[in-house]
Amino acid sequence: MLLPTPRLLSVLFSVVALCNALPQPRSGFHQIGSRLSRREDTLQAAYSSYADAGIKEMLTFYNSGLGLFGNTDAGTFTPDWWNSANVITMLADYEAYFPGRNPEVLTVFSNTLAVAVSPYSPRGSFLNTFYDDELWWVLAWIKVYDVTGDVTYLNKAAEIYEDPKSVWNTTPCSGGIWWDFAKTAVNAIANELFFTASVKLANRIPSNSEYFPMAMEAYNWFIASGMINSKDIINDGLNFQVSPCVNNGAEGWTYNQGVILSGLAELTWSTGDPKYNDLANTLATASMAHYANNSALILHEPCEPNCDSDLSQFKGIYGRNIQFLVNRADILPADLKSHFIEFLQNNANDIWANDKGVNNQLGLVWSGEANVVATVETQSSALDAIVGAAAVS
Repeated sequence: MLLPTPRLLSVLFSVVALCNALPQPRSGFHQIGSRLSRREDTLQAAYSSYADAGIKEMLTFYNSGLGLFGNTDAGTFTPDWWNSANVITMLADYEAYFPGRNPEVLTVFSNTLAVAVSPYSPRGSFLNTFYDDELWWVLAWIKVYDVTGDVTYLNKAAEIYEDPKSVWNTTPCSGGIWWDFAKTAVNAIANELFFTASVKLANRIPSNSEYFPMAMEAYNWFIASGMINSKDIINDGLNFQVSPCVNNGAEGWTYNQGVILSGLAELTWSTGDPKYNDLANTLATASMAHYANNSALILHEPCEPNCDSDLSQFKGIYGRNIQFLVNRADILPADLKSHFIEFLQNNANDIWANDKGVNNQLGLVWSGEANVVATVETQSSALDAIVGAAAVS
């Protein structure tokens, strides 16, 4: 029998110490459904009635043959791809907190999964040439799984995820993923989505030992990348044409401030370490002060009132993730929780009072605009805020 040498013992102790120093996933945190909090009161009833009416109009934008939401101009329907993923996510939030209120919602989920194909690529179901587009669908199907418990949706999310995962650490920035096949950008949104998708899959499929280390690697890279500036605002991406890559200083937009929040909250679920949730609270506080910089806390996109279709989607994504912190975060001080609830309620109030047109169409500028005409993007974005207000009230 060979006795361990001092050198071998030293190596073993070093390995044990390293393992103990790294965040470790905790079992049981894949049981997401039990974390939902459902409340009923007069205020919530008002917001949920707004959501009911807005979603009824939202569903008129759905083309069941294509399995996608889109806009119709002069009789021609144009499907919106990544935006449809965000509509699905918003509808899943609605179904989570108000199950069965609109039976069409579950039909939309199953039909979209069955028939939707990206109009931008022949690569197959839910795959195209933009990695952020793919990851929006990953998050959408994870959310639908959370609500329905149907593992078919989770399996689809895991399947799509493998495509952006395949390009991890192929950028010149010592990590991260590209925004697109053409390698034109290393940006915040694609990498926030990848981190958030990684940790959500780790929490729901703990039997897969690859997701959690990938989530940690994506988190560590993003934090070190420099995309979070000195004011705790996330800029749009990196300048990868210099070495080392540096923050490009471009406008951050509201959605860049939102997507990372639920990922950070779930990383605290995974590890039990509060620092990730604390960072989410810090970033949310800073971004709310920046993009809702008015006494009523009404959220504005810098491009208003002339945002294009993509930019029109962004605010709802931010509001959705603030709602996630209120209802699902392990760590949220009482004063901050009250502030976030006020933010969601104020925006829902202004949308319904000042930015609602005929047939409950919802517009772009939530503080109010003349002649409101909704698009898929403005309708679903505003509904994210309204569903969020209903869910936290």
